Amino acid sequence: MIDIKNLHFRYSRTSPLLFENMSLQLPSGSICGLLGRNGEGKTTMLKLIAGSLLASDGELEVLGKNPQQREPKFLQQVFLLPEIVNTPAIRVGNYLDMMARFYPDYDNDIADEALRTFDINRDMKLGKVSQGQRKKAVITLAMAVRTPLLLMDEPTNSLDIPSKAAFRQLMARYTQDEQTVLISTHQVRDLESLIDRILMLENNRIVCNETIISLGQKFRFAPCNKEQTPPLYTEPSPMGTMGVFPKGEQATEDEFFSIELFFNGMISNPQGFANIMKRS
Repeated sequence: MIDIKNLHFRYSRTSPLLFENMSLQLPSGSICGLLGRNGEGKTTMLKLIAGSLLASDGELEVLGKNPQQREPKFLQQVFLLPEIVNTPAIRVGNYLDMMARFYPDYDNDIADEALRTFDINRDMKLGKVSQGQRKKAVITLAMAVRTPLLLMDEPTNSLDIPSKAAFRQLMARYTQDEQTVLISTHQVRDLESLIDRILMLENNRIVCNETIISLGQKFRFAPCNKEQTPPLYTEPSPMGTMGVFPKGEQATEDEFFSIELFFNGMISNPQGFANIMKRS
């Protein structure tokens, strides 16, 4: 699905490298959370994969194509939802009809259901509504185009609480088994129930590219007062001090996985977490 080898990227000839010798393989059929602090290059990575930015060097293959060539058939198979959406000042229905022409697998029934779920209608004028309302219209389009690769940059930003719940409902209902979704987000709690793989950037390099199942076999999350094993990371919570621990042989299979705790732990104790992740 996505194969990156020794990729280099800088924004100009005089600017420092943002990515250097970056390599990545991402299989199809997952909802992957792209995590990282501000400035790590999450948005840049999404744009490189979509073909919106050109790499300085290295190899990049997406859906068997070079995205930098921006072939029409490739562009029909990829949809990038930006964090801040810009739309023409037209009615929602006209916008969807206009954009549907570029995507051969567009499903009007999915669009209608998404509009109902978001409680917006086709007559809404995009030039007279908030960023959150416009974003719901573009998310509707993202669901309906049914592209093999869906890229989303902070999709829940600008959404109110009911709209975030509607977004999760739509993602769970309409994401196809063979579809790959790559979501850049800081709002991991909004998406924790959807994400099945973590791709994490730190110091502009990939420090984690594993499934939740794989990570759940290596780490456990529990209140510190119930554990005798030294934690890899701790933080206060309403339940007391929560910790991330190496997973022992006696751990049960139904334990929860906290993406937020894992992310914070990776930032705070990178070597300790890296040592555990190296275990088979």
